[in-house]
Amino acid sequence: MNATGTGVASAEFSYGAGHVDPIPALNPGLVYELDKADYIAFLCGMNFNVITLKIIAGEAVTCTENILQRNLNYPSMSAKLSRSDSSFTVTFNRTVTNVGAPNSTYKCKVLAGRGSTLSVKVSPSVLSMKSVNEKQSFTVTVSGSNVDPELPSSASLIWFDGTHNVRSPIVVYTDEASY
Repeated sequence: MNATGTGVASAEFSYGAGHVDPIPALNPGLVYELDKADYIAFLCGMNFNVITLKIIAGEAVTCTENILQRNLNYPSMSAKLSRSDSSFTVTFNRTVTNVGAPNSTYKCKVLAGRGSTLSVKVSPSVLSMKSVNEKQSFTVTVSGSNVDPELPSSASLIWFDGTHNVRSPIVVYTDEASY
């Protein structure tokens, strides 16, 4: 990706969530946690067969829960739309764990990507953490229309408590794209 952020059709897919700064990484504030059961439910939601699941999990697996791909509790959020010329609404469900100080209040801020016309709503928009290891869930609802088939629409969600910035990229693209 060039320094101006222009000229690359796959902009959001060209870089990660950012460079790791080792000192702040020791105290991230909030984390998105996943365990083996979450990954298995995710793979079940992708219709993996029992043989492949056994190879991946290292044991026999029965799919009792399916997680939609977009609802894997991962910091980034992305949705592939089937058409670029229609209106859409996509909801992402996430849970964060407070690994920072007790009695922390995180407020959300949404930054639109360059040229993006996405509407992003976060509920709740404030997370009040009373204790360390407390978990709180939130939803991110993204809506819009007429997504450019050649360029993903993007935004960023940032949870901020005065010290920590916990950033999650949000990307919506079409299956017509050729990134």
